[in-house]
Amino acid sequence: MIGLALAVVPPRVGHAHPHIFIDAGLELIHGADGRVVEMRITWRYDELYSLLLLQDYGLDPDFDGALTEAEIDATLGFDLNWGAGFEGGLVASAAGQMLQIGAPAPVSLILTESGQLETVHRRPVLDAPAADEIEASIYDEAFYIAFEMILPTVVTGRAGCEAALLRADLDSAYAILDAEIERLGGAISAEDNFPPVGAIFADRVRITCPGE
Repeated sequence: MIGLALAVVPPRVGHAHPHIFIDAGLELIHGADGRVVEMRITWRYDELYSLLLLQDYGLDPDFDGALTEAEIDATLGFDLNWGAGFEGGLVASAAGQMLQIGAPAPVSLILTESGQLETVHRRPVLDAPAADEIEASIYDEAFYIAFEMILPTVVTGRAGCEAALLRADLDSAYAILDAEIERLGGAISAEDNFPPVGAIFADRVRITCPGE
């Protein structure tokens, strides 16, 4: 998974997940033919996890709230070494088919004024169909990481597009999770065999563009 294996207080008593909280944003980059050719994904880590990452990687030792070029060069891409079972969390579809999304490459790393680490990475989109609507989500199926797609969605290379954020129904999601945990024999039993529920907690972004 990403970085450190940390136990952060979960959003509900009795639930051992998630451990990391990330606000996410998305940029869709279109080619000359109007098809999506690349996506850029922003991850902004929560304050506590950011603090632990700063300590783990020896960043901002002078506590001036800024990263030096040397610190960035040494750390950029730290969160792209994904373990088995996690492939970055990005899924997208267009014209009724899932998009093929290539391997990630780092773009930037900053420390925000609120003390949060924020990274951007890019991923190529392979053979995207011509489409006026794309739907995308970012989530961790294992729900070790809780993503919220509340950072901006940007469309580049195609005019007149609009993005709508469709928030997850958390009451419904937690009801399903509670039922799954009960089926597994309770929270302690479920921790070693946590159900794959990330998708039901996932926000979605729907990008609609005028016809070419």
